Amino acid sequence: MKIYKHAITVALIFSYQLIFGINLDQLKQNLKDFYLLEKVSDSEVQQMLESMNKDFSFGDIDYEMHRRSNWKPREHLIRLITLATAYENTNSKYYKSDRMAESIVGALNFWTYNNFFSDNWWYQEIGVPQNIGPTLIICQSIIPDSTMMKSLEVMDKSRIYMTGQNKIWLSGNVFMRELVRGNDRLMCAAADTIKSVLVPSKPYEEGIQPDYSFHQHGPQPQFGNYGLHFAEDLIKWIFIFNKTSIAFPPQKVDLMRKLMFEGQQKVVYKGKYEILATGRQIFPEMVNGAKYRGPIAKYELYKNLEKIFTEFDTHNNPENAPNEYIHFRNSDYSLYRTDEFFSAVRMSSQRVIGAEAGNGENQLGYHLGDGTNLIYRRGDEYHEIYPVWNWKKLPGTTTVQDTAKLPVLTWSGYKNESHFTGGLKSEAVGITAFKYRRDSLQANKSYFFIDNKIYALGSAITTNRNFNVVTTINQCYKKGDVHIAKNNETITSVWHDSIAYVSLCRQQLKVNQGVQTGNWQRILTWQNDSLISKDIFSLEVNHGTQPVNGKYAYVSIVGVSEAEAGQAIEKCLGTIIAHSDEVHALSFNQGRTIAISAFEPCEIEIGDKKKLVIKSPCLLCLNRLNDGWAIDAVDPSQQQEKLSFEITGKYQLQNALHSKIAGSVTSFDITLPENRDEKGMKNSVILVTN
Repeated sequence: MKIYKHAITVALIFSYQLIFGINLDQLKQNLKDFYLLEKVSDSEVQQMLESMNKDFSFGDIDYEMHRRSNWKPREHLIRLITLATAYENTNSKYYKSDRMAESIVGALNFWTYNNFFSDNWWYQEIGVPQNIGPTLIICQSIIPDSTMMKSLEVMDKSRIYMTGQNKIWLSGNVFMRELVRGNDRLMCAAADTIKSVLVPSKPYEEGIQPDYSFHQHGPQPQFGNYGLHFAEDLIKWIFIFNKTSIAFPPQKVDLMRKLMFEGQQKVVYKGKYEILATGRQIFPEMVNGAKYRGPIAKYELYKNLEKIFTEFDTHNNPENAPNEYIHFRNSDYSLYRTDEFFSAVRMSSQRVIGAEAGNGENQLGYHLGDGTNLIYRRGDEYHEIYPVWNWKKLPGTTTVQDTAKLPVLTWSGYKNESHFTGGLKSEAVGITAFKYRRDSLQANKSYFFIDNKIYALGSAITTNRNFNVVTTINQCYKKGDVHIAKNNETITSVWHDSIAYVSLCRQQLKVNQGVQTGNWQRILTWQNDSLISKDIFSLEVNHGTQPVNGKYAYVSIVGVSEAEAGQAIEKCLGTIIAHSDEVHALSFNQGRTIAISAFEPCEIEIGDKKKLVIKSPCLLCLNRLNDGWAIDAVDPSQQQEKLSFEITGKYQLQNALHSKIAGSVTSFDITLPENRDEKGMKNSVILVTN
């Protein structure tokens, strides 16, 4: 096959020019430099070349496949990018190799002269053009005109439309295509469109949320699916446009920095991406012997994006997320990070979709957004557990144990039938709480994060369905021994894998340990049904059938040995001061910190014969001062204009617009933000003894 070292260019298509001050050569070089950041080993390239057939197809790819997800023929084009970078990499033995040039052109011809297609529109309009464009630019000098024109016809399936991540992908494809053609009008339109997408969205509209989470497919958190790829693509274009007249303006680079380090960085831990942040992509690490998009792959992608971002960013960005509690108020998602462990809670509300299913993915994720609470220490506690998980008993959830198969969600997903879902970060404690209202089951659920402990309280657990209702404390891989402690034949505490689980109301805990069996096809319809068996530990509270106003209260003490667990239980626990349908309240540090989830107006005793009357549903934390209280509060419903309270004692208030002393009682309001972007944020007041 004759390879043209310098392909004859068609003047109107490939001429060098300056368009509106844009140096095409600089942009092409930036794109090459971007792909050359990825280090490719000669052995990997050699394997690809050895697997190539005489017609320049790859022997291990099923080109007749048409399925909607994990469409394998696309791998042909992904490998072509690897070959192209090896051809241009001066450190590769394949640099400017005639054999490599022949393979690249031959593989392009093999693709463009065949009609490979998926039943999913995305591959034709986005995936294929996205993976053919880089090769055309990196190796433009060796690609004959006929091959180039056929390849550009494939890329012509991309046009600028749609929203969010899809819009970026499509515009990027158009930009690459027109960079080759030298079409100034479409190239500039594509660049402007790419830049236009990097903007803050209004709350619950698709895109970057005010809390730096990311939504796609409606008001649905998509950190590790669309959000991660949004960051991936835009960082690529920030890099490629850098130091040209179409560079991103500083304020847009600032926004990407916040998405990366106040959003994405928060959801990685010990080499893995947090499971509840991956959207519907409950994926394995390997598929058919090849690396896929599991939690490790997502983590590696994120860390690579961090590295690329620092190539052009002059700021001193954090290497790791700090130890803290954080609640993403626009995504009903809470995280707690300490030196000992990392924990996540995924909820939903009338504002936020709990989960979706589509393309044969997330077939069992019906309860993912129902208060699932995962606890990580090593990071592998749930890694690829999904085929054998009992998906009706996800950790942290309260669910009806009926005999029917779990319904499969749709693209529209589901919402919890309550607005009360939120989180509060105070000085010493983080509070996450929501009213769960779904499928004829209701429950008020709270999670209190402090030191190395997670307190979980539930109440108002009610359903008319004639099946057991269970609150699952944990369901994870079994690691080592399980130690059980009883009180009058009632199991009240359990230790497993450096976590002590303690009932706070002498409630019977049920332990299950043994082999559970399943297959990946249960989760992903396009996976095989080979059986997988794993040793699983699970712990739960059974509320019986048709419970009315059932309760639970337990604490997970993380990072303790079996010997240390007893001492921690005896000396280091907070005190429940209210546990009713209306309110959950815990006292810590001898009453110096009081954490409250008030689901309804209520009143509680806060020590020293003092009473707090809470007139507005809220999350609340009181921190005792030498001469009063510091109070932090959040409106989880994001619907109220103010929160109203009464407290025993005479106080002067700072940061409160309305207060009044009547006898020995002080009443006061906390005014809430009017700006929609700030709804669900913390507001604080100081009460000083009068």
